[in-house]
Formats: sequence, C-alpha cells, structure tokens
Amino acid sequence: MLGITKLLIRMRSSINQLSRFTRNRSFGLLLIRLGVGLVFFMHGWSKVNNLPGVEGMFTHMGLGGTTGLFIAWLEVIGGVCLILGIFTRLFGLAFAIEMLVAIFLAGGVGAGYQQHELEIFLMLVSLGVAFAGSGSYSLWKMECDFCGGMLCKADMDCPGK
Repeated sequence: MLGITKLLIRMRSSINQLSRFTRNRSFGLLLIRLGVGLVFFMHGWSKVNNLPGVEGMFTHMGLGGTTGLFIAWLEVIGGVCLILGIFTRLFGLAFAIEMLVAIFLAGGVGAGYQQHELEIFLMLVSLGVAFAGSGSYSLWKMECDFCGGMLCKADMDCPGK
C-alpha cells in the first residue's frame, strides 16, 4: 500500500510539473506565431516566385496588379515578422483583414464554410495574435507587461502599474 501511495505522489508531482510548463502563455503564442507565420510566408513566397501570374489574377479580379504585388510581399515580410515576433499585432490585424477580403472575393459567406475553411481559420488566428500580442519569446516585444499597450513606457505613463 505504501508503494502505491509513493507512486501516486510521484505521478501527481510529474503531472503538476508538466501542467506548469504547458501553462506558459508565451510559449503557446510562439507556437501559434510560428505556424501562422510559416503559412503566410510560404503562400507569399509562392506568389513572389510567380509575380506575373499573381498580377494577372488580381487584375482579372478587378483589383489591379499592384495589389497582387502588395499582397505577395505582405505575406512574405509579415510571415517572417510573425515568426520572429516583430510588429506582431500590426501584421496579425493586416492578415485578418486580408483573409476577410479573400473570403468575400471568393464568393462570400454564402459560398459555404468548406470553401473558405483555411481563410476563416487564418483570419481568426491572426485576430487572436493581434489581440494577444507576441509574448515573451520574440525579438521585439512591443506590449507592456502591465497594461498590454504597445510601446508603453511602464515606468512613466502605464495605467496598469
């Protein structure tokens, strides 16, 4: 009986240690940023490698070729920035808007969920990143630890301190 009690205590201790590690908000945000940033980077990189086709596609949709160039480079640069944790909220918002526009350009909500599954997912996750920020594991964390404001000087004008 004593051996089982010791085993249960060890199991409880191990579970507590694991749950404390998985409670790390910044590590979770890093994984989300890596995944979403990689998706946008790869899609943007494929557009950059086929700029004439992208310009033609966007011109055919009535948006102009320069819009295609902008979107291609937005996805490449923004994807890298999300991965590195630079201007995370700005690019999260930009990607959410991009995906919302993509949904409506491809038939809107009336076309059904399955047709827009990836766009809806990327829009919601990008909005989540825009609201949550970059977390601690980033090259340039712009959010204040106390109030969440961007570029807040916690020692001077922070309302959360």
